[in-house]
Amino acid sequence: MTHRWSHRLEWWLVRALSVWLDAPEPGVSCRRAMALGTMGRMILRREWAWCQTNLRLIYGDHLSREERFDLGVLAFRNIFMSYVEGLQPEGVQWTEIGGSHHLLDAFQSGRGAILASVHLGGWESGLFHGARTLGLPLACLYRPTNNPLSEQFFQERRSIYNIEWIPRDDVRAAIRALKRGKILVVMTDINFRRGGVAVPFLGLPAMCPPGASRLALQLNIPLVPVVTVRDAPGINRLHYQPPLSLEECKSSDHAVEDATFRLNQVFARWIHEYAEQYNWLHARWRSRPDGSLWRPDGDGSRMAGERVEPFVPVSSRIRMLLSHNTSKEKQ
Repeated sequence: MTHRWSHRLEWWLVRALSVWLDAPEPGVSCRRAMALGTMGRMILRREWAWCQTNLRLIYGDHLSREERFDLGVLAFRNIFMSYVEGLQPEGVQWTEIGGSHHLLDAFQSGRGAILASVHLGGWESGLFHGARTLGLPLACLYRPTNNPLSEQFFQERRSIYNIEWIPRDDVRAAIRALKRGKILVVMTDINFRRGGVAVPFLGLPAMCPPGASRLALQLNIPLVPVVTVRDAPGINRLHYQPPLSLEECKSSDHAVEDATFRLNQVFARWIHEYAEQYNWLHARWRSRPDGSLWRPDGDGSRMAGERVEPFVPVSSRIRMLLSHNTSKEKQ
């Protein structure tokens, strides 16, 4: 098969970076990833622009320009460390596994279950724990890359997870996995331009993926939120939350929206507490409920004017983190 030269170049770069990051000691890999993340903002300029815009949209004047810069650098480092953990999930250490009974009880119902998460901390290593340590049959919805060479490489590396990977547009495959009693993993904090539901996320209306809430309501199966936060490079904590109570939502004319809002609220407090570990690089609020699209260099005041809640105060943990973090680079 003939591949575009750009695909081959990307594939070569991905493999080269993976070799460099794939050190025998997880700590060494994470330190390399942190260094790469610090440089990444200068290469991934659009992602950096969205990162700064997103932080301004959520925290407003609670963060100074310098604090947004520092928090953005930390977020870039976290993303690259998450990539390393995805390559080396067996090297991740766990200091705490909280609430695993919530997921186990949901699985034992025999009706399948949905495990909902967001791009916080070492989210991908949490999948490995659920499949390998808890021994649960997982199927994960994901977005395939546009490059078939890179896609093949990533799937080869992910084969150690023993997880069924389902393209996120393949709804029938997702339903089949649930009917076989599997746990379906869904990331719920992605910009969903077509077919999304307009629900506030961190106080700002966003186009949210409806799949997790819709399937849980239609199939009457448990919807379990989970978050993975990082204590140190290669050292994580996993927190399974109680299944979402959806009984009140079922009688609503906006059942999917109500359930999605409740799910967003569960994740909000974790994101604010561990804001340096969230994926602010993603254009989360780009698609608007009226069909328009935001740009990272758009009118910040106008965009922030769509908030339905006040700007979020910065947590004391993040304040302390920023006070101890002096960036070596300034804009």
